[in-house]
Amino acid sequence: MIKFFRKIRQKLLSENKFSKYLIYAIGEIILVVIGILIALAINNWKENQTEIKQQNLIFENLNLELSNNLKNLNSAIKFSESYINSSEYLLLSMNNLATNKFKGEKLDSLLSTFGFSQWKRTNLNLKSLENSGRLNSVENNELKRLIYDWLSLIEDLELLEKRSDYSFQYYVDFIKKNGSWREIDKYMLERVQGSQLLQSNDHLLLSPEFENCVNDLNIFETHKYNRYKQIKVTLNQLIEYTE
Repeated sequence: MIKFFRKIRQKLLSENKFSKYLIYAIGEIILVVIGILIALAINNWKENQTEIKQQNLIFENLNLELSNNLKNLNSAIKFSESYINSSEYLLLSMNNLATNKFKGEKLDSLLSTFGFSQWKRTNLNLKSLENSGRLNSVENNELKRLIYDWLSLIEDLELLEKRSDYSFQYYVDFIKKNGSWREIDKYMLERVQGSQLLQSNDHLLLSPEFENCVNDLNIFETHKYNRYKQIKVTLNQLIEYTE
């Protein structure tokens, strides 16, 4: 093809037909420009296709990650409900010690059900989307809003989790210092026998500090539970948009 155009150019020059040569040269330049534009368009199309494939792969992985997070969140919500109910039962009974039904073994059995919910989750694909700058290229504004809402909700939840962890550790340390964990542990582990040194935790029911411990557990677990429910709504919407 190049030899063909070169022969035409040489023929025009040899015949001293400069005006025709000039027209030909301009036409040749136009063809070259058109060729470059076509090559650029093809290259841009390929880059766009590559970006679309990468974004689709990210959303596929994101959907899988969110689905696993939802499964674990449902489990955390169930545990949270159980822990809230246990602490509320004890707080209500402590309001009237005369009719308190949680004494002796019943108290130790109830305390063995205390805990704090832990939501095991991953956030790798969302963070990758955010850190790579691809989040700004997401065309669906509603999806983009949900992602930002999710990141904000998780940030707030992490603060609640830290306070909840601290309140539970304080509760554990208080019983370790003032009560008997062996009397409680025997309801969680078959091999553990009750304590021979302190065979009852009933005296804890008269402690304002113990009441505050239980109250803190209840309050922070309730805050987490409410945030779990809020996150679950956003999580379900994100899963729907990334399918």
